Amino acid sequence: GTVNAIVCVCDSINYLTELADITHVFRLANNYLESKGIFICDFKTRHYFKDVVADSTIAEDRDDVSFIWDNYYDEETRNNEYDLAVFIKNEDESFIRYEENHFQHGFYMEEVLEAAETAGLEVEAVYDAFTTDAPKEDSERLYYILRHRCAARSNP
Repeated sequence: GTVNAIVCVCDSINYLTELADITHVFRLANNYLESKGIFICDFKTRHYFKDVVADSTIAEDRDDVSFIWDNYYDEETRNNEYDLAVFIKNEDESFIRYEENHFQHGFYMEEVLEAAETAGLEVEAVYDAFTTDAPKEDSERLYYILRHRCAARSNP
């Protein structure tokens, strides 16, 4: 079936490191949207990876959980790799350690817009995160509001 809206946030699509994969996801979204249905997604920006978290360590200690987050940004590939160690407190006050390794890609806004167009989606708007402001040089996350074009469905 089809739906009126699809929402994909929390930088999920940044985990795709190839533009062709984003185009494929956009085609799939377009395929499952009703006529004029809306697809909302977000992307962390290259600025965020390069200037905010690149080559940094973020650590936080909370009552029941702590974490250490080590970032490594490669400007040539535009990939941000980060290692995450999470410590979750048990009832006996001991901690269990979980480790994760993540890769995210910093796409240019033009690349995302091109992928949407190629997939048959109309670009309704692009916003600086949590606002209705236009994207800025220092935007850390962008929200894309994309709409089904009412064209014949393509085979994703």
